[in-house]
Amino acid sequence: MKEKGFLSPYSLFATIVTSVIGLRVFSYASDVSMFVGNDGWIVILISTIISFILVYIMYKIVKNSDYKCFSDIINNNFGKAFGAIIGISFIVYNIAYMSIGLRTFIEEIKIYLLEKTPTEFLVAISILTSIYLIRGNLNSLVKFNEVVFWLSFIPVIFVLLFTLYKSDFSNLLPVFNNPPDAYIKGTIGTISRFKGIEIVFLVLPFVKNRKKTPKVLLKSLAFIGCFYIFITVLSITMFSKEQTKDLIWPGITMIKSIDIPGTFVERWDGIVMAIWVLFFFTTFTNSYYFSADIAKDIFKLKDIKIASAILVPFIYIVALYPENVAELSRISKMIFPILFMINTIIIPIVLLITSNIKKSRTGTKG
Repeated sequence: MKEKGFLSPYSLFATIVTSVIGLRVFSYASDVSMFVGNDGWIVILISTIISFILVYIMYKIVKNSDYKCFSDIINNNFGKAFGAIIGISFIVYNIAYMSIGLRTFIEEIKIYLLEKTPTEFLVAISILTSIYLIRGNLNSLVKFNEVVFWLSFIPVIFVLLFTLYKSDFSNLLPVFNNPPDAYIKGTIGTISRFKGIEIVFLVLPFVKNRKKTPKVLLKSLAFIGCFYIFITVLSITMFSKEQTKDLIWPGITMIKSIDIPGTFVERWDGIVMAIWVLFFFTTFTNSYYFSADIAKDIFKLKDIKIASAILVPFIYIVALYPENVAELSRISKMIFPILFMINTIIIPIVLLITSNIKKSRTGTKG
């Protein structure tokens, strides 16, 4: 963790992408359709631009702070007491995100694969598996992200291309058929799908070629935005905006509907469900590692293994709190926009202001 400069541009790209795009990608189309119907891609485009601005703000914060770790940044800018509060806020944010994501993953697995397996058992096994993945150093986690990127995104894109033969692109018309406030509400209500971009606070101090960082950040957000738009457009062109609104996971339903005579694969959804496991573990473990790293520094723990173990009961309890999928969706839509606003927008903006002030006072060169 102390080693500097081991992240290549591709390492940074893969880590950001796999931290953001996770389980909820297959339900994104349903959520944006609720706000703007067939214009969901416009909301995603707006959210992508906003997210890049936020990521660039985080980059400037780390640069102004001479590429220190996140705990040092918040302590130097807010003091130890308030810095600890900020750190705990990020931990709570990540635990809520990880736990809801974990429960979503388990509910989907129970529907398609393990219907009679107890939820409590699946939650416990998933957490223990993630702990094993993050017990190593950050370099090991980044290498995992690099491998998963190719194992997950390329096959998913390839499979989704087979849905084009059933797509009706007239479902995307007319364009801009909503009042301006609908796009604003849609952006506010769904921009939390870009949760995970704050992982740059964890990895930027270890980037090898810092001059390329802004370009890599731009490419990362561009890929994420294009992938989200790709899934959303395909969902609407296949199901129409009315049907897409009513589906919980239109992306999975779309893949299950693939039926091409003569192909060697009978169950396409089985392939994607296997890949979906990788989607889950990358977003989960990256957020888990970041939370454990903050907890280790705040509470002066010996290493990240102890910190990750302390977080286990909190993740487990929160994951089991929702009674069903409907309540899970309601809680997600209620708390994620608020937590995203506080931790990914407000705190970074305040940090940027304070770091700029400190930099101007000390004359530090970034």
